[in-house]
Amino acid sequence: MLTGHDVDLCVIGAGPAGALLADACAARGVHTLLVESGPRLDRADRPRQQRRFLTLGESAWPRDPARDVFTNASSFGYSLNINRVRAVGGTTLHWIGMTPRLRESDFRTATQFGLGMDWPLQYAELEPYYVRAEREMGVSGAQGPHDPWRSAPYPMEPFPDSFSDGLWRRAAAALGVELSTMPVAKNNARTYDGRPPCTTFATCPICPGGAQYSADWHAFKAERSGHCEILPGTTARRIELDASGRVRVVHASARDGTPHEIRARVVVLAASAVETARLLLLSRVGNQDMAGRHLMEHWKVAASGVSEERDYPRRIGFPTLTAYHAYEGEGRGERGAVRMLFPDPDDPLESLGREPGLWGRAMARRDCERFGHLRRVEVSVEHLPNPDSRVTLDPAVQDCFGDPAPRLQFVLGDRDHRTLEAGRSALRAMMDAARLGDVRIGDAFYGGAHLMGTCRMSRREEEGVADPDARVHGTRNLYLAGSALFPTGGAVNPTLTIAALSLRLADHLLQQLAAPPRG
Repeated sequence: MLTGHDVDLCVIGAGPAGALLADACAARGVHTLLVESGPRLDRADRPRQQRRFLTLGESAWPRDPARDVFTNASSFGYSLNINRVRAVGGTTLHWIGMTPRLRESDFRTATQFGLGMDWPLQYAELEPYYVRAEREMGVSGAQGPHDPWRSAPYPMEPFPDSFSDGLWRRAAAALGVELSTMPVAKNNARTYDGRPPCTTFATCPICPGGAQYSADWHAFKAERSGHCEILPGTTARRIELDASGRVRVVHASARDGTPHEIRARVVVLAASAVETARLLLLSRVGNQDMAGRHLMEHWKVAASGVSEERDYPRRIGFPTLTAYHAYEGEGRGERGAVRMLFPDPDDPLESLGREPGLWGRAMARRDCERFGHLRRVEVSVEHLPNPDSRVTLDPAVQDCFGDPAPRLQFVLGDRDHRTLEAGRSALRAMMDAARLGDVRIGDAFYGGAHLMGTCRMSRREEEGVADPDARVHGTRNLYLAGSALFPTGGAVNPTLTIAALSLRLADHLLQQLAAPPRG
């Protein structure tokens, strides 16, 4: 039986982009429907989910392979679903909580470096929304030597250094490199916005106590306002426009096939870089040549070595330091940005992987000897926008609803490989300065689960999918939210920028919705 909905605002996707937007609008009395393909999960069940993840190696979150099917046409392997969570809260249910801001130069890479495309807005315009996003999410941090300017301090002070950070601070000082504190969306030593303080038990990326921010917090807050309904287990499948370019109806289906028709004064797609592009392509809405193009990731390379000093890893359980000395620097016009991170390793398998011939008691003895001596550092590098790196529809593979699956094709150009090599050089210098033994620097790179681009903002319709207000070019009331909008991705985690853009969009939509509907 068809289920109908008639609201002011329909937001598709209940991750950080959609949940923050829904909360900001519902708090002002906007009748909002928050549509989520995945389930609604009980926060009280988080400890049990975390135990499954740690003890059984299972996903802590519900999986639906038939719904989440995708194909990969890249020249290397890539698994979309390892870190993707489709549920109310999105992938912030399974993350480390790192929330740095983009640098000022990230908004004007074409002007400053001759790379990519400038954003249609600048850092100064987004900065007040960065402040609001940090307050909404509860970010702990401190202004660093290479951080962009800010108009207000972080809501909470930074976490203390982990035990191994002393080694990296000494190595960085020997290189003349200034390190920065890693900002994180976790409560430090105090309660914030009703969430408890972090216990630093190193259970990230799943926080059983709720000290780490996840977007279901804002989804449920929106619901409690009395002006937002959450519709879980419902997948948007088509956007239908009328002749004037206004969304006439959103066609969606529950997992059992029950159809839904949603009518709204404004519709926002906040379904991730992959699914937002896919929905536009399925609907044949917007600039079809640009939708799906410029798919970007943050590629990582890791290095490890053995220290003579033993420390106690996982004192904190997540990176507390970062370095930006290679972010711009020498040769920046020929490569992307490079950022260095200092995770706190404790994985015995990583240590044993260095000596695969060991078995039994010899393996156990070596593991005990190495525990607390292994050090790890990694770089996250920018993937420059490339029109051939894209999301398309795969006509040969369908999801559970019979719709073509998304096909991902990552393409790395010469400048991307130069960026990776610049990252390896930075790793080599840091490991040498730390005077570690048995140093290994990865030849392979891997994804950081930060998908961006595909529906980028642009001033001119032929250059992108959405305008500077995030409205899809050629439509009257269809908007986008999330990392799909990014013209470039820099080398920093995207979640805080996603949140800031959603709060900016909320201000715009509140003005639009305050006006009476027009024909």
